[in-house]
Amino acid sequence: MKKSGWATAGILAAVLAGGAHAGEVQVALDQSRPITLPDSATGVVIGNPSVAGVSVQNDRLLFVTGRSYGSTNLIVVGPTGRPILETRITVVPDETNVVMVTRGAATARLDCNPLCRRRPDISDDQTAFTQTNEQISTRNSQAGGGGN
Repeated sequence: MKKSGWATAGILAAVLAGGAHAGEVQVALDQSRPITLPDSATGVVIGNPSVAGVSVQNDRLLFVTGRSYGSTNLIVVGPTGRPILETRITVVPDETNVVMVTRGAATARLDCNPLCRRRPDISDDQTAFTQTNEQISTRNSQAGGGGN
């Protein structure tokens, strides 16, 4: 290993030994992302649960789900009571296959794969957002047997 490689490895080991201060974790809105822990977790805290949720699968595996745009922090405590992970969680839009339609000041999003269908997004125009959500709720109600 080169001299700079050993220095980098030493810095990383020192950071991990004192509690991992991981870089920012980005997760798309309405999507989940796994986080593997370096040690067993005994406690998990998310700063703002309206921005991101955390599901504990086992003592070394978490899933973070984006709930609303923004940033919050995640702290995981290990068996010694000290943090084994401290990181910032940032929820970003999932723009895969998305087309934004603008009419004057109003915007609406379409999910195009391959056909385009409206998709509610919290940054859309209030009317488009409400109408799309109402249609989704009606469809879900009918699919569940409530619309017979």
